[in-house]
Amino acid sequence: MVNDLRSLRLESPRRVDVPIVAGLALALLVFGVTRPALTFDNLFLVGDETFSVVSGIWSFATSGNILLALLLFGFSVAFPAIKLGGILVLWFVPTREPTRVEIVDWLELLGKWSLLDAFVIAVLVGTVQLGLLSQAAALPGAYVYLASILLSLVAILLLSAIVRSRRRQPRRPFTRRGLWLTVPAAVLYGAGLSLPLLDVEKGFFWGNRYSLLRGVGQLLQRGDWVLGSTLLLFVVVLPTLRLLALFVLRLVRPQHAKWRERLLLLDGLSMLDVFVLALLVVFTKLDALASPTPLAGMWLLVAAAAVSVLDSVLLHRGARWRPARG
Repeated sequence: MVNDLRSLRLESPRRVDVPIVAGLALALLVFGVTRPALTFDNLFLVGDETFSVVSGIWSFATSGNILLALLLFGFSVAFPAIKLGGILVLWFVPTREPTRVEIVDWLELLGKWSLLDAFVIAVLVGTVQLGLLSQAAALPGAYVYLASILLSLVAILLLSAIVRSRRRQPRRPFTRRGLWLTVPAAVLYGAGLSLPLLDVEKGFFWGNRYSLLRGVGQLLQRGDWVLGSTLLLFVVVLPTLRLLALFVLRLVRPQHAKWRERLLLLDGLSMLDVFVLALLVVFTKLDALASPTPLAGMWLLVAAAAVSVLDSVLLHRGARWRPARG
């Protein structure tokens, strides 16, 4: 009955953490997308070029890259705002259980794409430095924006834990058939980590090649612990743990719900596919500033991300709850 519907706020009156975290993330998002987030110091230009998340998107649009501008606006501005608004609506507005579960599943699956612009900034700052000719540096807006996105991920995890605790239907059996995707994804990913991603040249007297691991190390060495640690965690550590967990769980096939939830959590937090898209955005951005050439590492990571996406789809389909009988 409609009259029996209750909001999550009424069902969990002591859980004030969800609305507080989501509200704070929303406030930081508004501030972060409008404040300066990235600056280019280019010797061929008079003064620096400074961009916020919003002005960077506008720069893509005015330079003719409408598709990238729409992509970044959708994932970096519109979707985070809708996501946080959806969390607050689910918390305060009475919603039927099936609808609530479906919305949370979609938020978990798509929530990681909000980090796209943060990865773009991290790659520009750390992985593709242009030597004496140009330097990129993160500004406070980048860190505020990153804090907002990370808080939104925390809010989704908190909300998901509450919603999942009310599920009682059994899972589908865990099968080994996904190994035909997990094995090539692991091989491609392992090769792509250490091989150079881009060959960046400017003029005839300077050029360099960067791998993902070298780019992360460069960020940490320069003291940019926030961006460096974010890349290290979401693009190196968590994807590696996800692949190891997939191997173990598909070989052992445990039915315990706890291990399934942990695997789904790792899958949602592993962001290789988001990083690859950020690389493509950076490649387009640098085209006018330098002469970037994609190398083997980039194509291997693109292939690894594509296979991992298919593997993730299979994983989530197999992890859906069976409809209750009787």
